[in-house]
Amino acid sequence: MSFNMIDLWASMGPMAKAVILLLLVMSMLSLAVAIERIASIARSSRESAEFLAAWRARLAREGTDAAAGEAARFPHSHAAWLVREGTEVLRGGGESAKRLEAFDRTARRIVLASGIELRKGLGLLATVGSTAPFVGLFGTVLGIVSAFRTMGVTGQGGLGSVATGISEALVATALGILVAIPALWVFNYLTQKIQRSLGELECVAEELAVEAISAETSGPAA
Repeated sequence: MSFNMIDLWASMGPMAKAVILLLLVMSMLSLAVAIERIASIARSSRESAEFLAAWRARLAREGTDAAAGEAARFPHSHAAWLVREGTEVLRGGGESAKRLEAFDRTARRIVLASGIELRKGLGLLATVGSTAPFVGLFGTVLGIVSAFRTMGVTGQGGLGSVATGISEALVATALGILVAIPALWVFNYLTQKIQRSLGELECVAEELAVEAISAETSGPAA
C-alpha cells in the first residue's frame, strides 16, 4: 500500500498534525529571521567598508574632526556611529587623559550596543535549531504509538496495518531535522560575521584613539 503526502496528512491524528504544523511555523519564523539578519548585517558590513575607506582617505588629508563628517553618509554603519561619537568625545575640552578615558567608555558602550543590535533574532534561530529535532521526535513517538494502537485494534501485525503510523513517525523525524539544520547553519554563519564586525569595531576605536593622540602630539610642533 502506497501513500502520497495528501493521503498521509489525511490519515494523521490531530496531535501529529499539530506537530507538523508547529515545525512548519518554526521553519517559517527561522527563515524570516535569517533573511532579515543576513540582509541587515550585509548592509551594515558594506556601509562600514565604504565608510572606513572614505574616512581613512579624508583622515590623511584633513584630520580626525573633518574625517568624522563622513559618518553622516552611512547611517547603517556601526563603524561610522563609533567614529562620530568617539570624535565628539575626543574633541571635547579638558585633559587628554580624561578625554581618552571618556572615549574608552564611549567606544565600549557602542561596541556592546552594536553587538546587541546585530544579535537580534539569533536567539530564535538557536532555539529552533536546538528544539526542532525534539519536536520531530515527539511526532515520531506519536506515530509509533498510532502504529501500535492500529496493530492492537486490528489484531494484525502486517506492514499494512502499521504503515500509516510508521510513515507519520518518519515524516516528523525528517521534518524536525530539516528545520533544525538550516537554522543552525545560519546561526553559526551570522555569529562568525558578528564576531568579525565587533572585532573590526574595536580596531577602529583603537585607530581613532591613536590618530587623535598623534594629532595632539604633533599639533604644537606644527
